[in-house]
Amino acid sequence: MAKSARPSPSLMPAVLALLVVFGIGYLLYSDLRPTSRTEHLVHPPIEIIEPDLPLTIIEPPQPAIEHSERVIQDAQRFVENLVMEDSEENVVVTEEQDAFARLDSTISVPDQEKRQTTVEALISDKTLDANTPLTLEYTEQIEQKTTLSALEKSRDEKISEVTIVTEQGQSLTAPLFQLLEREDLDPDAPITLIEQRQQTREITAGELAGSGIKADQDVTATINRGMRQFALRDIIPDSDIPDNTLYYLHRVTEQDRLGLWGIIQSGLIEQFRKGLRIEGVGYSRDLIRVTIPADADQPLPSGLSSFLGRVLFDKVKTSYIYNFNTQTMGQNPNLIYPGQELIVIQFSQDELRDIYLFFAEQRRERAESFAISH
Repeated sequence: MAKSARPSPSLMPAVLALLVVFGIGYLLYSDLRPTSRTEHLVHPPIEIIEPDLPLTIIEPPQPAIEHSERVIQDAQRFVENLVMEDSEENVVVTEEQDAFARLDSTISVPDQEKRQTTVEALISDKTLDANTPLTLEYTEQIEQKTTLSALEKSRDEKISEVTIVTEQGQSLTAPLFQLLEREDLDPDAPITLIEQRQQTREITAGELAGSGIKADQDVTATINRGMRQFALRDIIPDSDIPDNTLYYLHRVTEQDRLGLWGIIQSGLIEQFRKGLRIEGVGYSRDLIRVTIPADADQPLPSGLSSFLGRVLFDKVKTSYIYNFNTQTMGQNPNLIYPGQELIVIQFSQDELRDIYLFFAEQRRERAESFAISH
């Protein structure tokens, strides 16, 4: 039997698919083409007004100031402002307050006299008016009735010496525990405890008589007679001095145990550590200062003098000591008298600037070494 012929494939599906592809392509192409634009003439024409706004001109940022340049600027400001403009005419120096001054400055110091005397002598002194302020320092004897038993209970410290007077008038001074062990002393018998107490009284001359202090009481009296003024230029013996020279002034006190070296060292440390508050110096701060270590005057490990040690050695030799009671100037560093003398140390501005820069750079080097340590 003969096989039937296979039907030939139809081209219609292919034609339809091709038409669909062309259709989709046409639609996509038409969406991508820009739409037609219709222009209209407007009469009268519209005027576009630009707003008159302030313009801000943006400048490129200024390069940051190098660290070394900033420190140099700080050192210059520090030295220039050690003597403020409003204090040039009258620089006050007290036992608590040192100061820097210029040659044209007027110096004011408390006019004080210190004397060893008695209350009776002060009352009789006709040079003191009723309102004259006095500071009295003296040792007062306090007498207290008690017993050894009471002292034992009231005092934790038994090894300190005490002075007692027995009923029989016998005066004894010994550690408390030794007095308690003595068989010839009745712990419950009445005694008089004698104590010495250091007293300081602020008083006027007119109040002395009614102060309750014994007339024969020995006292160290500081008599305050107001302020004494003098021109710095009048007491400086060298007349050929640059006008921008600065002078460090310190009033000698009882606490100046280390002589001129210690006075100058502590004065520089305090002045540079305290710093100066200067408005508008920038760098997000208004205080310029630098720290001088307390041992900066000590010799170096090599045995050579340190930077500050050389400065102090030179200043001790060239310092002036003005006695404003006798109105005399001297240069003997071994003769200084508390309460009546003024230490005058001459500095050029370059010297003070070098001190600032030296210790500012030392601080920076230490900070960098700490930053890279492991």
